[in-house]
Amino acid sequence: MNFAAIPSEISNAYGVAQEWVFSNIVGPILYQLDLMSWAEDVFDGVDWFLFGCIQILLIVVVLRTWERLAPAEVQERFASSTKADLFYTLFHRLGIFHGLVFIALSGFFFEIDSVLHDFRFDRFNVENWWPGITSIPVVSFLLYLVLLDFVDYCYHRASHAFNWWWQLHALHHSQTVMTAWSDNRNHFLDDIMRAVVMAFFALLFGVSPGQFIALVALSQFIQSWQHANIKVHLGAARYFLISPMYHRMHHAVGYGHEAIGKPGVLGGCNFGILFPWWDMALKTAIFPKVAYPTGVRNLTVSQNVVMQQWQGLVHAFKELLPK
Repeated sequence: MNFAAIPSEISNAYGVAQEWVFSNIVGPILYQLDLMSWAEDVFDGVDWFLFGCIQILLIVVVLRTWERLAPAEVQERFASSTKADLFYTLFHRLGIFHGLVFIALSGFFFEIDSVLHDFRFDRFNVENWWPGITSIPVVSFLLYLVLLDFVDYCYHRASHAFNWWWQLHALHHSQTVMTAWSDNRNHFLDDIMRAVVMAFFALLFGVSPGQFIALVALSQFIQSWQHANIKVHLGAARYFLISPMYHRMHHAVGYGHEAIGKPGVLGGCNFGILFPWWDMALKTAIFPKVAYPTGVRNLTVSQNVVMQQWQGLVHAFKELLPK
């Protein structure tokens, strides 16, 4: 077998699938709604849907099977609280969230792009850093992954630093039955803010739209693995990639969101998204050997998605009011 031809065959199959979905499903809908002027953008948006389908298939077949074979804790097969997580995952991974954000903010980012162009801002295109080396697609992709991971780490630290923001982010931490479905359990307002920040820096760095979709899809799947109920430490590789046990510590009651020794005071550990380097450099890294219970002390949320979103808004608003 010619293994060198496999990536090309996969790419060709993906292209055929994208063309079929657009030609037979999306295109006719746009035509009926007289929205063919959006055709080019929507064709690119099919990428979000297809990458999402691949991710969901991998979560079901690989991660959920792995959870049964090597669980970090004993769980019921499909807890009632997991149903909301499943909804959040489908909503995000199948491109619904990203599509809505694109429609709502496309004009905003167009204006930002125009301002950067007017000021002759030279974007931080890593392809130009070391011609012949950083211009290699795989190398530039990995460098963009690291750059955006640092931005994501800073954003994540900020969500733990301000009480009103924490009230939104607390929904993500409220899950006491963490599984591979738990990554997208977030407040929509927090998701929108994060999408704006990540898209802005991707624009600043010079990431192409196609690269950005692939970067987000890869990051999302890794984070699904990190939230999975899997007991794996990675050995020496734990210093290179965040493992499920490392991230579970971030969700641990009394550790992941509270200052050590000061219950109720915002702090925490293991804020990293993909790589533990930022935690290690800023001394917020803890490499656990056992799995601790997850959740937020003295916080109970509804199992209803709408009520979860409403509760987060109410709690955040109360934190903004004068004491």
